[in-house]
Amino acid sequence: MAESIFSITQSDEGFPVTPLPNPGEGGPIPDMGTPAPDDSTSGNTPVIPLPNPGEGGPVADLNPTPTPPSGGIIGSIITVIPRPIIPCYFCHTTQYGTVRFLDATSAYNPFLIYIGNQLVINSLASGEISQYGRVSAGTQTVTVAGQNGYVYIQKPITVRSGQAMTVAIIPTASGMDLMEITDNACSAGSNTGCFRACNLSVTNQSLTVSLNNNYVNFQVAYRQITGTVFLPVGTYTVQVFNNPSVTGSPLVASSFSVRSNAFYTLYLINWNPSKDAIRTLIVEDRPS
Repeated sequence: MAESIFSITQSDEGFPVTPLPNPGEGGPIPDMGTPAPDDSTSGNTPVIPLPNPGEGGPVADLNPTPTPPSGGIIGSIITVIPRPIIPCYFCHTTQYGTVRFLDATSAYNPFLIYIGNQLVINSLASGEISQYGRVSAGTQTVTVAGQNGYVYIQKPITVRSGQAMTVAIIPTASGMDLMEITDNACSAGSNTGCFRACNLSVTNQSLTVSLNNNYVNFQVAYRQITGTVFLPVGTYTVQVFNNPSVTGSPLVASSFSVRSNAFYTLYLINWNPSKDAIRTLIVEDRPS
């Protein structure tokens, strides 16, 4: 379970990425310094610490390194119920967005996450997602470090006023990167929910997602997020295939129930760095 002290836009616009060590290697983290006092003329609004997964709403019991059981079922469902967000301290503007973080890697120990010079999450493990926290609109620098202080990546993100976003820590061929995912509200109505899929598996860069034996099919490439579809309330079986024809045995199968006016994002991530080692992570955002 992550410990914090405080979904479609892709951001890889040529920002430099810090060279990455092997998992477990370390080095000193840069001195982040002491946060400067807020100045109403500077536009610097302090970041409210993000709460632990589970604070303000139930979160599934996650196994960061699952072992594939018989039948190929590897999946987690995280339910996020919006919690009251404490007003920003010393806020003199309404220009802020809400940000949460997802660890979609599989070969690293839990991360420390900084926004600017402030530690906002002190332990985010594979397959975990934080609650939202308020962050000043504009360009913000995110630093992902190991528990030993080694900086894995430091990169700017764009926080848009009035919008929610998930920042995913994703694996790449050379290490890791950050991906910005816009989280829009669901407007499905009383008898339907919203659903989309996102492929964050670097080992399987083209996957097909099938709901209820071809009731809905998505072909989704690496770092791609599908459009949103409306699903009637009910229980759905999710199967993930390597091929677009949806034949043969799926790489993974799981199930979930759609509730009224809830928004579901299916993340496809690795449970280890090997090809075909795919797990599903379904994040359910719904009203309280």
